[in-house]
Amino acid sequence: MPATKPASLPRFARVEAIHVRVPFRRPLLDASGEFTHRRSWLLRVVDEAGNEGLGEAALNPIATEVTTSALARLIRETVPALAAGRLPAWPDLAAEGEPGRAAMAAIDGALVALAAAGGATATRPASPATPVSIPVSASIAFGGADAGADAGAQAIELGFATLKLKAGFERTTDQLVDRLRALRAAVGPEPSVRVDAGGAWDLETAAERIAAIETFRIEYVEQPMAAWDLTGHAALRARVRVPIALDESIDSEGSARAALAEGAADVIVVKPARVGGLAATLRIAQAASAAQATVVLGTYFETGVGIAAVLRIATVLRSTPAVEHWGAPEPAHGLATAGLLVHDLLTLPLALDKGRMAVPGVVALAASEVERYTLERIES
Repeated sequence: MPATKPASLPRFARVEAIHVRVPFRRPLLDASGEFTHRRSWLLRVVDEAGNEGLGEAALNPIATEVTTSALARLIRETVPALAAGRLPAWPDLAAEGEPGRAAMAAIDGALVALAAAGGATATRPASPATPVSIPVSASIAFGGADAGADAGAQAIELGFATLKLKAGFERTTDQLVDRLRALRAAVGPEPSVRVDAGGAWDLETAAERIAAIETFRIEYVEQPMAAWDLTGHAALRARVRVPIALDESIDSEGSARAALAEGAADVIVVKPARVGGLAATLRIAQAASAAQATVVLGTYFETGVGIAAVLRIATVLRSTPAVEHWGAPEPAHGLATAGLLVHDLLTLPLALDKGRMAVPGVVALAASEVERYTLERIES
C-alpha cells in the first residue's frame, strides 16, 4: 500500500534540493561494513509568506550506484514539479522502491515542517502548543568490556535510561557475556539494555548467546540474524525468552507486515526515511499494535533535518489511539545520532537533555556548513 498523498499543497515561492556529503566523526562500523560519510538530499520548500519546510532523503549507506542515481533522478524531477504546484504521483514513487520511499519521506518531512513553521498546510501535523520531548537511547559502540562499561556509565550520568550495546563481532559467547556483565556492574539493574547484533548470527548462535545473556535483564535483542530470514527469527522467538526486534528486516511497509505475519518480532524498528515517511510509519505502527508488537523509531544516520522529522513523527504516534506499547510505557527511540556526524547542518543543534530530545518547532540550515558539504544544488 503506498503512502497517503499529502492533501494540501501550498503555492511555493522557492523549492530547492541540496545534495550533501557529511563525514562521520569516526568511521561507523556495523555488520554490513564501515562507513566514513553520510550522503543525502535536503529538500527545502518556502511558501509565499516566507515560511520554510525542510525534509531529507537518505538511502542505506551501502546503497548501490544504481539506487543513488535513481534517487538523484527523482529529486531532479521533484523540484520543478513542486515549484509548479504539482506533487509527484505517490503510487509512481512507491513503485520506485527504496529511492522512491526516500523521496516520499523528504517531501512528507518538508510539508510537515512547513506546517510546524506556520505554513499553509493545515492538514499536516503542526507543533504542539507546549514543549514535547521524546525519550531516546544511547548507543554503546562495539569494543572491550571496560570501554563499554565506561561508556554506559557516562550515558547514565547524562540522564539516559536506555542503552543499546552494539554486538555481533564477538568470537565467542563468553566475550558477549563479559561485556554485558561489565556494563551491568557499571550502570546497575535499573537502566534498560538492548543488544544489537546487526544480523551477525545464525539460529544456533543466536539461541545460545541470547540464553546466556538473559540474566542481564535485556529489553530486547535487535536483528540477531540476517534481514531476509523471517522464518529463522520466528523460530528463534519460540526458543528464547528475551524479546526479538527487527531493524534491517524492516525496509518498507510490506516487509513490516510480512515480519508481523510470520511472527518474527516482538519489536519493529521503523526508520521513516527508509519506509516512506509519516503515513507509512503510522500504518506500520498500527499493524504492529494490532499484532501486540511495539514500534521503536530510528534514524538512518541523517542530518538534523531528518532527525527533526522523526521527532515529529514520534509525537504523532504518541497521540494515535490505535498505537499501543504492549506491556511497557513509551519506549526510548534511537534518535540521538546527530553527534555521529561532524555537523548536523542546523543553526541550532536539536536539544538533548537527560535522555530526552525536544521536538523542534522550526529548524534552519547553517548556511556555511551546508555550503562546505554540498555536492550539488537544484533550485526552481
